[in-house]
Amino acid sequence: MDPIQLGMIAVLVLMVVFMFRNSRKQKADREALQSKIVKGASIMTTSGVFGTIVSMDDVENEVVIESVPGTKLRLHRQAIASVVEKKSATSATPASKPAATKAAAKPATKPAAK
Repeated sequence: MDPIQLGMIAVLVLMVVFMFRNSRKQKADREALQSKIVKGASIMTTSGVFGTIVSMDDVENEVVIESVPGTKLRLHRQAIASVVEKKSATSATPASKPAATKAAAKPATKPAAK
């Protein structure tokens, strides 16, 4: 076998390895999401609708969410894109302001027009 064929085979083997690795990672992410889906969790659907899970039917793979008080939607369980985590009060505060530099503290002046 010449070096070009060996290189092509090596690239093919690497592609297959990365494909299997990626599929395992995606499966683990899906399983982690499904474990977070419980009654009372705040979620976002694949279409961008935010709501809270009211009830779940594991046999039919259906979830009932309440998007606005009094408005309930029945969705397939796979329509849930993510579980929305509540932000704590400490993470919502802005970061400390950077110290002002001398150039920023000094007002800009224009040269006098002749």
